[in-house]
Amino acid sequence: MDALKHEDGESLNLIEENIEALKAIFPDAFSEDGINFDTLRQLLGDQVADGEEKYGLSWHGKKKARQIALTPSTGTLRPCPEESVDWDTTQNLFIEGDNLEVLKLLQKSYAGKIKMIYIDPPYNTGKEFVYPDNYQDNLDTYLRYTGQVDDAGLKFSSNKESSGRKHTNWLNMMLPRLKLARNLLRDDGIIVVSIDENENANLVKLLDDVFGEENFCGEIIWKNSSKNDQMYVSMQHEYFVVFTKNKDANGGEWVEKKAGLDEIYKAFEGFRREHGDDWEAIHKAALEFYKSFPDSNPIRDSKHYSWMDERGVYFPDNISGPNDGQYVYDVRHPVTGEVCKMPSTGWRYPEETLLQRIKEKRVHFGADHTTVPNNKTYLKDTEQQSLTSMRFVDGRSASKRLQKLFGDKLFTNPKDEFLLKDLFKAFGVKSDDVVLDFFAGSASTLHAVSLLNLELGSSCRAIMVQLPEDLHAMEKAASGTAKKTCKNAIGYLTKKGLPANICEIGKERARLVKASIEAENSDYKGDLGFKVFKLDSSNIRAWNPDMADLEQSLLDHAEHLEEGRSEKDVLYELLLKRGVDLTVPIEEKSIVGKTVYSIGFGVLFACLDEKIANNEIEPLARDISAWHKELEPASDTQVVFRDSAFADDIAKTNMTAILEQNGIAHVRSL
Repeated sequence: MDALKHEDGESLNLIEENIEALKAIFPDAFSEDGINFDTLRQLLGDQVADGEEKYGLSWHGKKKARQIALTPSTGTLRPCPEESVDWDTTQNLFIEGDNLEVLKLLQKSYAGKIKMIYIDPPYNTGKEFVYPDNYQDNLDTYLRYTGQVDDAGLKFSSNKESSGRKHTNWLNMMLPRLKLARNLLRDDGIIVVSIDENENANLVKLLDDVFGEENFCGEIIWKNSSKNDQMYVSMQHEYFVVFTKNKDANGGEWVEKKAGLDEIYKAFEGFRREHGDDWEAIHKAALEFYKSFPDSNPIRDSKHYSWMDERGVYFPDNISGPNDGQYVYDVRHPVTGEVCKMPSTGWRYPEETLLQRIKEKRVHFGADHTTVPNNKTYLKDTEQQSLTSMRFVDGRSASKRLQKLFGDKLFTNPKDEFLLKDLFKAFGVKSDDVVLDFFAGSASTLHAVSLLNLELGSSCRAIMVQLPEDLHAMEKAASGTAKKTCKNAIGYLTKKGLPANICEIGKERARLVKASIEAENSDYKGDLGFKVFKLDSSNIRAWNPDMADLEQSLLDHAEHLEEGRSEKDVLYELLLKRGVDLTVPIEEKSIVGKTVYSIGFGVLFACLDEKIANNEIEPLARDISAWHKELEPASDTQVVFRDSAFADDIAKTNMTAILEQNGIAHVRSL
């Protein structure tokens, strides 16, 4: 039984994965010295780009940014059950840490499994976005590297392009994250990125680069303000940029409920109470109602639905046949008894069908026989439309709701959770789909997923990733309303006994949303919890010998696990490195006095006791084998032990042999 290989202390090595994939397609291009690019060019024929001039987005540092995405992480995610809600049952994740490292760590467990990625990255106002090549577990160091604070620990607040590389630094920050994000999406997956005018053009080209311009689906314009406070053009909107991973796998049959329908139905209910069955009076009131809105309001898009009957709101639709002389016969007006004017191409329906529709009051007649009758097309039957490129939602609404939820203003400019919920629904997010947001902020996405599940009765899952930025540092650098907001947040979290950082606002919001939904829906059994994980250095000690005292280095590394780490810390790192979902069930049994864990119904077994005596090996192996047989896992099983728990190599060999005899071939040690 070999000790755990070094790469098991790292995230998925994407370079090795890419080389293996290429080798499988073009084995002739590989030799013992590596890739023969001349041979590869011959195999690719005319598809190899030559020359220096080519179309695309290019900037200083792009090559390095691409390489950073391929560099494995040596970190891990440590579980925090005490900060979680419904730890044992929830399928939602809230991960604290640098999203670049977290995305690397999620590669094995979640590659090709995410249906929807929504992110609201920092809008580029001139701050530096220089990210380190390697994981830094010290937040202060991280913030200095990222240019979010200066050497004195104060956050940058200037909008000036002082470095002369405003766009370059932002693109270098975004590129590796987007490349890693693409790996996580399913083939039919969708990514939506919020942005403003500062980087919209560059973002679209960057996404073209990462996802392929053929997978661009369009932009949704969110008109969220009516401000008039800028020179030149006063910007009153933001963008949602939409790409699929593969249009061949996602046909884009995206529909949404027409905007303003609730207001329209409410208005007609009032007209009915006032006018009873006087349909003409209701029609006149409806016309005035629609006139009260500007042309830019989406309610005006439904202004032709200005009539009502016992069935509901409708508009008089065309009843003519598609071809000349389709169906020709007389139809008499129900009041005058005279023959009604017929459409120039005849009627759409055979006489028997139209007479039945008249009997059911599904045909709209004019005041007399001189006008052509019409079909009644009801609004309730036409509520859905293709996903449109415009949204009119007051940007202050989400802030007001969040302030009401907390009882104070703790966060500026949160994304609108109802708008996100409607977008997720339109994009076809449904039961068991996974939604990822790796710029989580105040956790609007988690809130939106909770609302979506409540509305649809679905069980969508959410993964939130957020850097735990210190609110005290933010307060020092802020001014005006932003400073007061930071102070409010610090006061609120301090009273709750919580650390003063952004992540705690998101987690507290999730707790309040859970309480609110359950209070208003007493029978609701949906998942409103979340598991908290925090980015940290690996539990597995890296081999870093002191060559001046090699003997002492060997003694120091006899124990391969870091001190102070719990068994659960190690278990969840095993899940990440084995490629198992972090929400799979974990069972435990006591076998010959040792705690043995079964993860994912037997995909992984682990016994991390510090000492396994020689006389305990056979009964321990036998009972693990029996448990494995009982669970019948669908995939190959791996069993992991602590390397230092065995007396010697013979003991390890015996354990491996017994397990292999019982059908478990993959036995490893830490």
